[in-house]
Amino acid sequence: MKKLLLSLMLISPLTFADGYIASYSIQVSDVQKFAGSFDKLMKSSWGTSFPGVVTLGHYAFNGYDDASHAVIISYDSEEDMAKGTESFYTPEFGAFLASVADVTEPVEQALNRKLASGGNGDADMNNVYTIYRMQVKDPGDYADAWSDLIDAQVAAGNIEGDYGLRAHIAGSANFYTHYAFTGSSSMKTAVEGNRNLLASKSFEKFSKKVSDNRRIMQSSIVVVLARYNY
Repeated sequence: MKKLLLSLMLISPLTFADGYIASYSIQVSDVQKFAGSFDKLMKSSWGTSFPGVVTLGHYAFNGYDDASHAVIISYDSEEDMAKGTESFYTPEFGAFLASVADVTEPVEQALNRKLASGGNGDADMNNVYTIYRMQVKDPGDYADAWSDLIDAQVAAGNIEGDYGLRAHIAGSANFYTHYAFTGSSSMKTAVEGNRNLLASKSFEKFSKKVSDNRRIMQSSIVVVLARYNY
C-alpha cells in the first residue's frame, strides 16, 4: 500500500483519500422535467447548503443496467455524509421527490469509501467519467498494482482529469467490491484514453498481476450534465 503515497506529477498527486461517494442510479423517462426540477432543488437554500459536491450524470454506455442517469455525491467526511443523508428526509426534498415521481424509477443506491484519489480536478477536464466496477479478492495487492498502472499512465500523459479507487461498503454485495475511474474532457478523449490504456505495456503488466485477483463486473461511461457545490 505504500505506493499509494507516491507523488505523481499532477496538480493533485495520488494519495490516500478521506470521505465517501454516494451514488443514486435512476431510470428517467422525461429528462427535461427531471433535470429542471433537480436544478431548482440544488439552487434553493436546501441545495446551496448541501454538504457535498453533487453531480448529475447521464450513462452514455451502461451495459444491460436499466439506469439512464445517476446522481453522484462526493462527501469529505463521515459527518458530511451523515448530514447530507439526513437532509433527504426533509419536507423540501420530499417535495422534489413528489415532483419527479412520475418520470423516475430508482435502480440502485450505493455508498463507497474513497481509498485513493489524484489528478486534475478542473471541471473542464472531467466532463466524462469512465468507471470500472469489479470484484477484488485481495484489496491491498490490487491497490499496489493499480497505483503502478496509474503511475505509468500519468507519466504517459494518458489521464486528463481526476482518477481514483473506491471500496463498496453499502448496497448490493453481489455486484462489485471496488471501482476505479478516470476523468476526461470529452467523449473523444475518454475513448482514446481507454484505447491507449489497453494497448500499453503497463496495462499488460498490470493485467498479469491482477488476473487471479480481479474480475471486471461492468464498465460505464458517464457524461456530466450538471455540477453543484463544486
